[in-house]
Amino acid sequence: MNGPPPPLVRELAELGYALMHALFQEAKEALGRQGLSLQRAHFLGLLAQGVDAPSRLAALLEASPSQVSHLVAALEREGLVERQVDPLDRRRFRLSLTAKGQEIQKRAQEVWFNAFAKRLARLSPEEVRAFRDILARLVGGAHG
Repeated sequence: MNGPPPPLVRELAELGYALMHALFQEAKEALGRQGLSLQRAHFLGLLAQGVDAPSRLAALLEASPSQVSHLVAALEREGLVERQVDPLDRRRFRLSLTAKGQEIQKRAQEVWFNAFAKRLARLSPEEVRAFRDILARLVGGAHG
């Protein structure tokens, strides 16, 4: 096998998982104080990114269509989401954030960014840039 030795791979995987777990826990607690779950925050974030088809949202959330349907109904009742008939297929609908939904989504995004920023504050500016470059390579993107 090319690449780092298996014990180092295992250690890096455990550290990566521990970081993500810590970030999710911190975000979950902060979002909970705002009355929002991680799933709802993720849903609103996907809508803000332009994912507007319920089937695609279900796939990205790893949820069943009925779970997404219930979530959409609840978010509609709260005035965060609205449906529009798909002009290309009148049997389907598209989702979008309301102004209130956009506000909540931005607050949820800030919670996530703040949790991550707290962790990054432990690094020097050079380490942050190196971390960014390494993450970009690992996910296949190209950054500065």
